[in-house]
Amino acid sequence: MPEIVPHDPFAALIPESAARMPVAWDVLRVPGPPAALALTPHEISAATPIDRFHRRTIALLDCAASIGTGDRLVLVDKAIPHALFDLMISEASPRDKSTPVDVLPLTGQLLWRTGLELVRFVSEPEHQRAFGLAGGQLHLALNCDPNTADRESVQAAKQFHLHLLYWTATELAALRQPTGLPDEHSLARRRQCLDPLSFLGARVLHAALSDFEFGIADAELLPYDDDGVVDGRRPLGCVIRLPRWQVLELPAFEDMIRRLHQRLAQTGELLLDAFTGHSEPPAPWQRYRLRPAVAIDRRLAALGWSRPLRHGLLTLAAGLRDLSPLQAARLRRASPAARKHCMTLNLPCYALNLSASRPNALNAPLIDADGVDLILQTKLFSGIGGAGLLGLNGIPSVRVVRGQGRFSEADWRRRAAFQRAFALHNSDALRETVGGSCSEVRRLLDLERGWV
Repeated sequence: MPEIVPHDPFAALIPESAARMPVAWDVLRVPGPPAALALTPHEISAATPIDRFHRRTIALLDCAASIGTGDRLVLVDKAIPHALFDLMISEASPRDKSTPVDVLPLTGQLLWRTGLELVRFVSEPEHQRAFGLAGGQLHLALNCDPNTADRESVQAAKQFHLHLLYWTATELAALRQPTGLPDEHSLARRRQCLDPLSFLGARVLHAALSDFEFGIADAELLPYDDDGVVDGRRPLGCVIRLPRWQVLELPAFEDMIRRLHQRLAQTGELLLDAFTGHSEPPAPWQRYRLRPAVAIDRRLAALGWSRPLRHGLLTLAAGLRDLSPLQAARLRRASPAARKHCMTLNLPCYALNLSASRPNALNAPLIDADGVDLILQTKLFSGIGGAGLLGLNGIPSVRVVRGQGRFSEADWRRRAAFQRAFALHNSDALRETVGGSCSEVRRLLDLERGWV
């Protein structure tokens, strides 16, 4: 017999129709690296990203070295993969630069251009054949949570970085039989996989972006559609429809992402002030006391929030509890699972995903997709980022369970061949912009020494 779900104080934030929403929180299981490539104590504790990434650095872009700003991008073989064929491109300065506004526009442009080049790379017939890419799916995922410095975070590494993800048809076969949400009986897991802001957050962001100028022709903010999410026709979150993948190489796209972050940060400050009377993030291991519901509603009304949206936010407030210094001290010594369940993240906290709006026609290259969805998901409790909790195969909520066993050396070398081929493609594409600041692409020498 399944365990009875205890009372969920945020249950009213999930629409009734979600009872029929398919989820896949256990079946997409991805192995970890071979034992010889497991993180060493030095790599875990190294002071700088360059040292932490040492064995996994595929290529280095000193993208602003010529003007002395110090921004650096590295293409990295991830320590704990989300798919057989994935990589990460990360800012790697000694000082953490964790948001789109903390880096130069050029740095952001190169990061997004690298994402576009992955789309182009996997669209090439020769790469489709060489790596068995037919029938796969691609996501670009960015997490942003700069102000959570205590509990486990959606942005574990506080660098501005982008996950480059491609799941093969073989990996996606595990999603053929999703489970229904009612079968998920653990409240702790539901809070992590279906954050209280999963649906309400889309409404908040839709209101916050109602007057936003995207600066990209034919980009549009889609109305939220709970039934569309439940039926798998719409991603879970606030959706901005882009006309095509190629917009990622426009300076206007980097500028849009920068301004989106600023708007989300401003919205987070307004909400924090409405709920607590403070607009700045709390100190580590502290959370502000909640205002009375009447005061919260009065402040939300003054901001111009609609009555239905205010009702949802008041329902959220009713489910929250003040965290005393004693309780915070106990959580500091408790397990990560306890912290994730009982302690909020600090705003702004969101995942940003980019994926094709709909499956391509048979044999049509991904680069020719008719529309791209930019999906924003706000987070309050969930420490699972946009690379590990996303929509795939028409299933609104798929959790990638990582580190399940280990890849064989043969599979890891196939992965490395894909990564190196893409890195060479990307270096050629970026060379005109970066010039001599783009390092040579390394090779995976062996499992102990990594990329050299």
